[in-house]
Amino acid sequence: MSEIHGAVGSYVANALDPDERREFEKHLAVCPTCSREVAEFSETAAELSSLVQAPPPPMLRSAVLSSIQQVRPLPPLPEDGPEAEPRRAAGMARTEPDGSSAPVDELALRRQRRTARVLSLAVAAAMVVALAMGGWVVNLVQQRQTQAAEAALETQLLSAPDAKVYASKMPDGTPVSFVVSKSMSKAMFVGADMPDPGGDQLYKLWMVPPGAGAQPVGDNTFSGGGSRKVWMQSGIADAAGLAVSVEKDANTPQPTTTPVVVPI
Repeated sequence: MSEIHGAVGSYVANALDPDERREFEKHLAVCPTCSREVAEFSETAAELSSLVQAPPPPMLRSAVLSSIQQVRPLPPLPEDGPEAEPRRAAGMARTEPDGSSAPVDELALRRQRRTARVLSLAVAAAMVVALAMGGWVVNLVQQRQTQAAEAALETQLLSAPDAKVYASKMPDGTPVSFVVSKSMSKAMFVGADMPDPGGDQLYKLWMVPPGAGAQPVGDNTFSGGGSRKVWMQSGIADAAGLAVSVEKDANTPQPTTTPVVVPI
């Protein structure tokens, strides 16, 4: 029967019943076209499983389970019982253009209806999963884009002809440095194994304007310890120095502790 060629997708998706599966596998042994399509479908399904390289958020499972309850399954097809006989009788023949009758393969019709039902449920489930994952995927893409942009900017800073590294130490001896390019008006603070400032304290970066007695201008802040790379937010083309201090208030207009100042 020609309709058996259309069962490739259902076979790969394991949507055939045992009898249909045995029939299709017999056909598969002698049909190179279906064999090739089965191999291609199987390879595509295997590749789809490797598309997600980041673990989904914990709330995704509960969101999918909650949303999928709203998908209404299709009613069962009444293929058995006395009420199905008229439909079977009507479906055993079709009318040709010349008015004559030709037999219809009922098994093929049942397979087509089953395939349509499987595809309908698959599409509905896919839409539910897509909606549940939508926010997570968008957030992941935005994170990747931000990371890529920061990496490109860091490479540009390090490759600048006038790029310089100004090293110093925190009061406890932790080495820190500023990578500076005045032609780009950019600077990045780099700290290795920074101690946690503790409590509600944080680190704050400062830009020191030129001129005797000039007061530092507050810039970026960061909390926690460990290895850190933090960009200065303001332009530093005319800066006389850069500094970092430990503060309790991110909005403090002036350092409240002795800052580590690096002339540039």
